[in-house]
Amino acid sequence: MSKNSLNYQLSKILKNSLIFTIILYCLHKYFQHFFFKDVELYHPIYTIYLFLFLSLVGLFYFIIKAAIEKPDTIFTTFAVGSLMKSAIAVLFFLPLFFKETPNLDYTVFNFFIPYFLFLFFEIYLIIKLFKRLK
Repeated sequence: MSKNSLNYQLSKILKNSLIFTIILYCLHKYFQHFFFKDVELYHPIYTIYLFLFLSLVGLFYFIIKAAIEKPDTIFTTFAVGSLMKSAIAVLFFLPLFFKETPNLDYTVFNFFIPYFLFLFFEIYLIIKLFKRLK
């Protein structure tokens, strides 16, 4: 994979990720507005999606960079990046564990449902990338 291909793949992933994020964010806001209007959240929804989007794009930047330099390390890069993303997610919730938070269950579900949807999307993208490399 060449550097031009890196830019092309990254721009394609960026576009698809942005579309996925916007659709998921709008659905999330819709459900929150109509079904959970009175529930107070610790983290606003946009911060959750900003974190998930930036971590997805950053992860795939390093995956594509690894595909150029050492194609055999794609899955290792993905696994390490996902582990780091999980650790950062725990840091994201650290303040919730040290103070009284109303609706803690809803706040946790509010984060982890999109988190796992993004994880499935990342797996889908990595499989597509791997097929292109073969």
